[in-house]
Amino acid sequence: MNKEEKKYLEDALRTKRPHERFNKALARAIRRKEDGKEGYKLYIDMIGEVRKVAAKKGISGEEAAKRILGR
Repeated sequence: MNKEEKKYLEDALRTKRPHERFNKALARAIRRKEDGKEGYKLYIDMIGEVRKVAAKKGISGEEAAKRILGR
């Protein structure tokens, strides 16, 4: 992931509400700056990467995002 994508992950982790899933927080973070097809494609690519790490490690999407960021 590049710097811009990692910023979206950080924003999603920071603004995630207690009752919502990580993927919804990520979609909201991307939607703030990207629009239309480009934003949707970026979201699909990023959530796919997060889910791949989560499945490989057997952890949640939120924990996978933290690992991607190196936390």
